[in-house]
Amino acid sequence: MLEANFSIQGYNLVKLLKRLEDATARLEDVTIYQEGYVQSKMGSAAGQTSMGSQVSAEGGAAAEAPAHMQEYEQLVDEWVRPLVGAGQQIDAAVGEASQQLLEGFAAQGTLLRAAALARKPEMGSEGFMRALGPLNERIMTLGALKDAQRQSPYFAYLSAVAEGAPAFGWIASETPVSLIGDFKDAAQFWTNRVLKEFREKDANAAEWVRLFLGTFDALRGYVKAHHATGPTYKSDGVDFMEAFEQVSGVVAAEPAAAAGAPPPPPPPPASVFQAPADGGSQGINAVFAELNQGENITRSLRKVDRSQQTHKNPELRAASSVPSSAGSRTPPPKPRKPTTLKTRKPPRKELVGSKWFVENYDGEADPIIIETNKDESVFIGRCNNIFIQLKGKVNAVTISESQHCNLLLDSSISGVDVIKSERFAIQVAQQIPQITIDKSDTGVIYLSKDSLQTELFTSSSTSINVNIPTGDDGDFEEHPIPEQLKHTFSNGRLNSAIFEHVA
Repeated sequence: MLEANFSIQGYNLVKLLKRLEDATARLEDVTIYQEGYVQSKMGSAAGQTSMGSQVSAEGGAAAEAPAHMQEYEQLVDEWVRPLVGAGQQIDAAVGEASQQLLEGFAAQGTLLRAAALARKPEMGSEGFMRALGPLNERIMTLGALKDAQRQSPYFAYLSAVAEGAPAFGWIASETPVSLIGDFKDAAQFWTNRVLKEFREKDANAAEWVRLFLGTFDALRGYVKAHHATGPTYKSDGVDFMEAFEQVSGVVAAEPAAAAGAPPPPPPPPASVFQAPADGGSQGINAVFAELNQGENITRSLRKVDRSQQTHKNPELRAASSVPSSAGSRTPPPKPRKPTTLKTRKPPRKELVGSKWFVENYDGEADPIIIETNKDESVFIGRCNNIFIQLKGKVNAVTISESQHCNLLLDSSISGVDVIKSERFAIQVAQQIPQITIDKSDTGVIYLSKDSLQTELFTSSSTSINVNIPTGDDGDFEEHPIPEQLKHTFSNGRLNSAIFEHVA
């Protein structure tokens, strides 16, 4: 009797669960159908909205953003939008270049909104690079616009915008303030030519240059105040791509709402509400009937005699078509991921304004020699296996993201900065006030007798050795930079000291 009650209760429970699953499935069908209809209508409405409604939607989205985003929007309204108007008064091509710059600021604003909601992503991840796509498109478009207008009398305007646009890259840099300044200097070389050629011809030229350079100064001030080491992320935020898609969706969907709500969806097809025929109860009854047979359930199985048993007949094993586990196929090799998502650019050695750019050299056989003066600075970036000699006094030198880079310089006014570089060597022939090394590995520095007062600053760096002269015969004594520090608390303060191993 107890067994019969159990079977009846089990049958009622199973049947109840099945009815709940059927109801849930029908509700899900209704939801999916209505959501798909609404999204399709909103998408078509968004495609018909004007640029003005998109700008107002962005303003609405910014109202919910952090306070620094309101300052960013104020920067765009005060400098970039007037720049577009001034450019359109000068020439159609200059107006188009200024408009592309404005769209770049809009794409940059989307990234900053996403950063305010998300955890910091990997800079080289596929998702982050995809999010940078709209920003990179603006930079590439400006470069193509400049190249297509080389014979234009307004080529200097277009070159200024194209040279300054890569400053948008600060959003993926850990030293954004200096990067913006570098590209402003590169663009200022062309704005000086604009003033020289058009100051007397066009009164709008000086105003355009003022707004253009002021945009960089305002952006640098904004970044220095709120994003000094890169965009401000949320430590407990969501995934970056999730936040980016969310912010992008808000900006794209709000204009559709401003144009009017889409009509309500029609009722779903009648088949959604049709309950399937209850043909499963008979199957469940049959299952429980078989389970209640007990040992009699095996009576329907056919007995296999010895002649048909594979484990007792080698002939049957040999003729079996079942493959052996020893001959299992090896899975195909997975495709290798690219080592870098960046395209290798051609080598460049160019003086822009008062700054030398030495970039993208790889395995250069001959030494790169540059005659410098005290008003010039040198930037060495993304170079591998090269030797660079700087003759004369130079203002400042920066080595960034380079490997096996060997530098010989006479003297420097400000010093040398080494950032994210490996296996570098620096030799000073005369004097240098300081050397700063950040996030670098395996470097050697040779100081002269006149540069023994040089100050060395290191952070997040390993295997750095300094060699100082010991006599007139050219011998050097090597001193490794300490890497281990001991931290203690005393009177509520943190004290740090070099940790030395006692021999």
